[in-house]
Amino acid sequence: MNFNKYFKHWLSFTSIQSVVFLALILTFSDLRVLAQNIPKGGIDWILLIDTSASMRGIGGTKNIFAQVKNSITEFVNTARLGDTVTIYSFDKDITLNANNITISSNLDRGQLKQIINSLQAQGVRTHTGKAVQKALQHSALLNQRTDALGRTVSIVFLTDGLEDVRGIPNPVSIPSNTQLLPQQQCKPYVFFVSLGLKEHEKQLNDFASNPALCSKGQVLRDPGGVQLNKLAQNIRPMLVQPKLDVNLPKINSQPVLPGTTTKPLNINGISNVNATVNLQLQDLNQSGIKLIPPKNTIDLVANKPTVIPVRLQIPAEARGGVHSLRLVLTTADKAIAPITLDLPVTIKPTLELQPTQIDFGSTEAGKTTKTQTLVVKSNISATAKLQLQGNPKDISIAQPSGALSLQVGATKIPVQLGVVDSSSEGKRTLTLVLTPDDAIANPINAEVHLDILMPLGRKILTWLLLVLLVECKLLDNLLSKYNPLN
Repeated sequence: MNFNKYFKHWLSFTSIQSVVFLALILTFSDLRVLAQNIPKGGIDWILLIDTSASMRGIGGTKNIFAQVKNSITEFVNTARLGDTVTIYSFDKDITLNANNITISSNLDRGQLKQIINSLQAQGVRTHTGKAVQKALQHSALLNQRTDALGRTVSIVFLTDGLEDVRGIPNPVSIPSNTQLLPQQQCKPYVFFVSLGLKEHEKQLNDFASNPALCSKGQVLRDPGGVQLNKLAQNIRPMLVQPKLDVNLPKINSQPVLPGTTTKPLNINGISNVNATVNLQLQDLNQSGIKLIPPKNTIDLVANKPTVIPVRLQIPAEARGGVHSLRLVLTTADKAIAPITLDLPVTIKPTLELQPTQIDFGSTEAGKTTKTQTLVVKSNISATAKLQLQGNPKDISIAQPSGALSLQVGATKIPVQLGVVDSSSEGKRTLTLVLTPDDAIANPINAEVHLDILMPLGRKILTWLLLVLLVECKLLDNLLSKYNPLN
């Protein structure tokens, strides 16, 4: 009995419902297998194509432009549902040909293929630096989307030679684009595909190896475009490896007081696979700051954005100023490379002045007071100045005469006041203010009491002058009384 006879025999004893049920089981089984093979998250492709005339052989080079367009078409063919494709062409200027076209059906692929087929390599010059600038700016916009944490950005340049900006006013250099890398937050992969038979642009090597790209930059050398047909197949596996993305929105940069716990620093995290993440704090300044995580580990569900609240315990004896901390996130299975986040924390300077009231006793005008010792307790090393407030026009600080040097801990400051010779007798109350040069440190003050006395010699002279004035007045009266002319 052949297969057809067996199949007819089986059908004669099998209901239609059973056949449908079996088909559904097989279908769902296939879907499960398919789902396991679909990479987590979508990929945003930013493709930049050199359309200078040399790409089609003008100037004695090899005509590789047809191969380049076939390679871009392959990117479109292998793009998955949910991927986006952006295409720029560049020669002396940059042209946007396709902007974030989402792959949702074969119609989208067809639209992209029409755009690719319409590209022509007829431009002059090769403004690679501006193309790099435009790609990074586009990547930064993609990173601002609400679903950015669950996606991957892949920038792919295809060019055949050296940068040529002759005659272009104010050209953008390739190295100048390094200033745009910090805002990328290690998100994009950058692939420079060098297709020329001759030596390619050396500056691309330096740019691709810049630490700010977090080892996601590569120069792929393919003279003559021999391997272009496999380019998409070779790049995509690099992008769908298990990975963890985290970022820390702008945190409250207000200084925190020693001996307190910070408000939660909410870190946005997402993984393209289920992952258990461990948090560790690296204290680069050995400040004693401790991490208070919500628990020892954080469980992330694949492609589900998760907020990880992190709090820091500031020790009471912590020094004031900026402390460099680094948060390290590692997965329990080590499948994803550790990720680090910088957490600069500013601890508010605290200063205390003892005593808060100083009695300098009695001092004669024209002399200096006895020395009193102030003690400044501080959690910073800084310079500071002393000033008198409260209309001290005839009283000044005789010691210290210049800026003060404060140390962490206790600093003793000997203080003397000077009273001008013409000062009037009486009790004075002033305020002694110590102002640190640290902008976020508050001034501190102490109340000053002083009793100014008139010197004995000056008192005698004053009385003598008074007596003389009285006697002169009396004499004048007598002379006026017995004057014959009156």
